[in-house]
Amino acid sequence: MLRTEFVRLQLPAFSEPSLEGWAFFENAGGSYTCQHVINSLSRFYRQRKVQPYGSFPASQDGGAEMDEARTRLSSILGVDYDELSFGPSTTTNTYVLAQAFGDFLDSGDKIIVTDQDHEANSGPWRRLVERGIKILEWKLDPETGQLDPQKLDDLLDTKVKLVCFPHCSNVVGAINPVKDIVEKIHHAGAVACVDGVSYAPHGLPDVGKLGADIYLFSTYKTYGPHQGAMVVRRSLAEKLPNQGHHFNGGTLFKRFTPSGPDHA
Repeated sequence: MLRTEFVRLQLPAFSEPSLEGWAFFENAGGSYTCQHVINSLSRFYRQRKVQPYGSFPASQDGGAEMDEARTRLSSILGVDYDELSFGPSTTTNTYVLAQAFGDFLDSGDKIIVTDQDHEANSGPWRRLVERGIKILEWKLDPETGQLDPQKLDDLLDTKVKLVCFPHCSNVVGAINPVKDIVEKIHHAGAVACVDGVSYAPHGLPDVGKLGADIYLFSTYKTYGPHQGAMVVRRSLAEKLPNQGHHFNGGTLFKRFTPSGPDHA
């Protein structure tokens, strides 16, 4: 049984006088951070806000804490340690990925997006039309708000290289059968990019079991700091062109975060 009072005690916002009497339903605003996150951030900024992985204690402790965060979260998500990247936000992560695909795909190749998606997992891909990529739209059923798998079948052909769709729609709240859709996409020889921003707050998924090639969500909507978590599976990540510093090109989780992660 969920102990509501115990949960509330983990979130300082519930005891903040300035917030008393307010209820927030603005999903785009994210979630308040829990006390454990605040404590960790405070400690990092006080004790370890130095260049990590150096030869002195504060630097070594900071790097070890960053490694632990990646190890823990990648394990929960069911993926390898270096298949998980941290970026400024999901919107930024998707934009960087779109730049990589823009360099990787050929003119005339196709990308499928939906009208059930957030702008973050649609807009950056749609802009690739400027590079000669053809953008197709998998439209939802206006009566139900659902995405019809048959309509995806009608769009898939050998020219489709990437399909982008939401795990849970931020527009209508529909939860899509990710595993089934991914299998359909893979059968057509394409890559699956799943926006999990609206799903992850209700339970972090096992991305390994879902089979998605790319899975994105925002940690600031899962009671954490303002960052975007991005899984890019190895087989794809090694093919896409490096978008980070040249000297980081050989490290999987640094290839798609041009500025590097927020250390704290």
